[in-house]
Amino acid sequence: MKRQENEKGGGDFEGSRRLAFAMRALSRTPVSLSYQNRDLIYEWVENLPRGIEPDEVMGHSDADFLPRLAAERLRATKLHVIETRDPQRFELPVNISGEVRWFDIWVDPDLDEDGSSIGVYSTIIDISAQKRREVQLKNLLREVSHRSRNLLAIVLSLASQTARSATSIPAFVTAFSGRLQAIARAQDLVTDRDWQGALLSDLISRQIALFHRDTALPVELDGEDLVISPNAALYLGLAIHELAANAVRNGQLSADSGSIHVAFNLDPRSDGGRNLVITWNEHVGDDRVPEQIEPLTRKFLESVVPLAVDGTGELGVSPRGVDYTLRIDGNHIT
Repeated sequence: MKRQENEKGGGDFEGSRRLAFAMRALSRTPVSLSYQNRDLIYEWVENLPRGIEPDEVMGHSDADFLPRLAAERLRATKLHVIETRDPQRFELPVNISGEVRWFDIWVDPDLDEDGSSIGVYSTIIDISAQKRREVQLKNLLREVSHRSRNLLAIVLSLASQTARSATSIPAFVTAFSGRLQAIARAQDLVTDRDWQGALLSDLISRQIALFHRDTALPVELDGEDLVISPNAALYLGLAIHELAANAVRNGQLSADSGSIHVAFNLDPRSDGGRNLVITWNEHVGDDRVPEQIEPLTRKFLESVVPLAVDGTGELGVSPRGVDYTLRIDGNHIT
């Protein structure tokens, strides 16, 4: 008999240790437990959500410490559980100390031996972090959808305009492929920065890299490196591509007979705003003469790109080379 008592005592001891461990484990989770009697007065609580203290809850109802709408929703659901004895699950946003938090709530009836409801148990899980991730994901998907439609519109426009100016199918394929690669490289940079934009130096270098052969085009970059908006990045990438393609196409530039200087700086405006000014200065070798810019390239540089960045574009061809100035509205600087 004594042995049985010892074993029983040992069992109680082990049970208390397990309960203590369970409570410690519970404190490491966003899960709260509570019990309310039939009058919906709290009789015990464990691991309350951050921002709610036990003395605010014990001996009180939900209306005593929660916002009115949240308290009314909880009261109605718990009364339904008491009356029907059917467990309920629902999500509830609650403003706690000025912060909106989301909770996944399970309400179960407490039944006596006769099957009558004498109270309710509540399991409350803080899912605020999950809700924030869901909102971020929805916003990201909405942004991706929006930008994808814009990108498709740009590609279709490039295809249409390139086709109208092409003299043959091979010429169209060559010109359109180059422009498509320029857009793709700019888009890669935008994606790498989580759709926040692209760094000027990276954008220009990536476009110039399309024309690397055995030797690279001699390009010098100068100015304050800035991040520009995704839309501006796509169109500036196209502008740099058109300028570099023109230099290579007309044989005006090679690594040993010319140079390109690309500068970018901020220019204050009289209205208090600012412009980002990109200048392309291309100087040809002594034995070469710049040729006229193709009409479609000129259209892109003087009309299409400036319109897309809310700015202006000025293109000039002189005996010494090709100069281009693009002004981008400061709103496109991120």
